[in-house]
Amino acid sequence: MNIDRFDYKDFLPYYLTAEQKLGLAGALRDFSEKTNLYTTDFADETLQGDLWGQTPLMDFPSGKIRSVRVLVISNSCDVSPDNKRELPIYITYAPVIGLAGYASVLEKSGIDTDAIKSKIQSIREQKITSMLFLPVGYGMDEEGVALLDRVTSIPYRSFDNHAEKTKLTSLSQMGHYLLSFKLAIHFCRMHEAIARG
Repeated sequence: MNIDRFDYKDFLPYYLTAEQKLGLAGALRDFSEKTNLYTTDFADETLQGDLWGQTPLMDFPSGKIRSVRVLVISNSCDVSPDNKRELPIYITYAPVIGLAGYASVLEKSGIDTDAIKSKIQSIREQKITSMLFLPVGYGMDEEGVALLDRVTSIPYRSFDNHAEKTKLTSLSQMGHYLLSFKLAIHFCRMHEAIARG
């Protein structure tokens, strides 16, 4: 779904001032490739919006576990080892693929070149609610896209013990708000226009 159909201001955190909400809504609406989505401030923590490389992901058709880039979707407090809980901790994340690879898959599917260019441009402008565009930088060696409709959960212990994994970066405040906005629309579409009785 195209993100242009929603008013950003309806999804912004309540604790922001009116001026901050307007500023953030404007920044989200006017997203460009120059918008900084990353920070290196949290190198030793696991937070919502982290990008990790070489992280285990099961390919269900083949049953094989591959090591891929992922974007953490779980709330930061839900994966904190400091929080005691009755059940084992699980971590939820979305796979991150290269944007060029995604375009190649569309091309092999027989989609028109102009339609592919339009789709890629919409992804870069953050207009697709089921995808988060990730520009180059801070450990991202190519343009990427987090597939929010392909999230998976694994035991946190399996994630933590996976020796190959490396933290690439965390989302900045702007990046985190953008992720929160997209997750709210993608998973909790309050404006779905279905009367449920």
